[in-house]
Amino acid sequence: MTRFTRLTMLSAMAAGLVACGGGAKLGGGKDGAAQASYQASKPMGRFGQTSQQLVEKALASGAATLALTADCSKSGKVSLKLDVDSVGQNGALNYDVTYDDCSEDGKNEYNGTVATSLRFAFDESFSSFSFITTMKGKLTIEGEISDFVDMDTKLTMDVSATSATAGNVKMVIDGTVKTSTGTYTYANQTLDIGAGVLPPGA
Repeated sequence: MTRFTRLTMLSAMAAGLVACGGGAKLGGGKDGAAQASYQASKPMGRFGQTSQQLVEKALASGAATLALTADCSKSGKVSLKLDVDSVGQNGALNYDVTYDDCSEDGKNEYNGTVATSLRFAFDESFSSFSFITTMKGKLTIEGEISDFVDMDTKLTMDVSATSATAGNVKMVIDGTVKTSTGTYTYANQTLDIGAGVLPPGA
């Protein structure tokens, strides 16, 4: 095999790997960035009430730290590490949340660590018991979407929204979300966003 032939084959293989690897950038602009943040919040929402019960047990036992692991809807998991002494006066639980191939839609996986605060409270925007979470940190997304979300946000939604897998959900978002295509700012903005798969870019 000549050197030229070997180089040609290597070039073809490299091109094939580029073509097969990675997905589209996150689409949907401001709404798409908010949807990606919502999807990242879902594991904490579903398991938040359980973790609150565990925190109460930890406080009763005198434990200083608490580690939880929760499965994501489709695959992967999130690991939540809590310093019990950091529980806020309003009942907020302050976690470092690590995402390990966490997939909520069966199409995309989140990886990374985010500082998270969550609580459940009555909110006038929903006239019901709501899930309120703040997230600060950067997550990568791989699958049909190949992108990232760098979040400094507060999300408020009905508790049932964390279990939604289709249709739209109502959410109030405040803060900023940065992706590869832009930085989006929200000022307690109410959005109806898709609960299913993330929107791909054009």
